[in-house]
Amino acid sequence: MPTVKRSEERMVFYFKTQDTPTSVKRKTLKNAANLLGMDETSFLHLAAARLVANVRSGTGRPGDTGDDGRISEVQIAAIRAMEPQDFTPTRSFLDLLSK
Repeated sequence: MPTVKRSEERMVFYFKTQDTPTSVKRKTLKNAANLLGMDETSFLHLAAARLVANVRSGTGRPGDTGDDGRISEVQIAAIRAMEPQDFTPTRSFLDLLSK
């Protein structure tokens, strides 16, 4: 990754007391940054850059893939045929972040 000169501009960032679809606790951010081998500041820059890229590309919201909507019953049947249907998750990725 190229080194970019640091700006003297600063801003204060206040964390929320709980994770929501639009905000995170500091502990969650720190855990996610650690999972990626990054410090918190680098992680915030990455998250902001990705959100800006989504907005510029027209997808608008994080997680919005801009797809064509629902998949057909034939596609659902094909997915089910490829994947075992007896899988039960033992934990959530989000649970890992909030530890």
